[in-house]
Amino acid sequence: MFKNFLILFFFVFLSFIKSQTYRVIYDFKYKRDSLSEITNTSKMVLQIGEKNTKFYYHSLLKADSIYKRGSTISLSFPLNQIIKREKNSYINENYFSLKNNYFVYSSSDNIQWKITKLTKELNGYKVQQAETNWGGRIWIAWFCKDIPINEGPYKFNGLPGLIMEIEDTKKNFKYSLETLEKIVTEYNTENIVENNFGNKPLKINIERYNKLLLDNYNNPFDEYKNMKDGTWGLEIFDKEIRTQEGLKEIIKDYQKNIKKNYNPIELDKVVKY
Repeated sequence: MFKNFLILFFFVFLSFIKSQTYRVIYDFKYKRDSLSEITNTSKMVLQIGEKNTKFYYHSLLKADSIYKRGSTISLSFPLNQIIKREKNSYINENYFSLKNNYFVYSSSDNIQWKITKLTKELNGYKVQQAETNWGGRIWIAWFCKDIPINEGPYKFNGLPGLIMEIEDTKKNFKYSLETLEKIVTEYNTENIVENNFGNKPLKINIERYNKLLLDNYNNPFDEYKNMKDGTWGLEIFDKEIRTQEGLKEIIKDYQKNIKKNYNPIELDKVVKY
């Protein structure tokens, strides 16, 4: 009788876990320049719903609140980290902005994990180590079996527990769990994930994505090149540019900056500038 009760309790518990929606906040540390010791930090949201999972910048929540009050929003991020996937899927929708346009492309990211016997305590939880060679980098993850959610930051999922920490072995990128909370209702991300503040995404493929990045490098500010001096202006690197001559001078610095700060998470998809 007692054994039957335990079995029933176990399945009720699993059903309770699976029916919940969660918001996980990760601290994301990254190097824009792989040769630099400077580390940047962003707060990231992993939103786990009943049908899909979304990953996006925490700052988008505040921006969405401002947008809903009628203000115009324009944001850019150094790394493309806006992701959406169906539950228990490794097919990701990758959203990104470029030159005031919004795009989305699909990628198949089936991560193969090797679970080790190493364990440690993290944030009061017992976690276990897992390794993967994915995206051209070796990653070390720590997941918690006591939190039976097979999700994690960015595209990392598929482990028998929530990923609480993951870092590449060259220490360029690290995600660390800060908070985990159950939420009654999923946040409506229509303005910040599926669309970009009213700007609908154009569906493309990975080849088109790479071409867009190359075009942006080879022909930056092309929208200004046929304009007459004095009829336009832009500010870049704390400089105000209003002439074609000034534009030519700044292009080399712009291209140099792109190369210097190009440190993609997925090295196997690197764009060769």
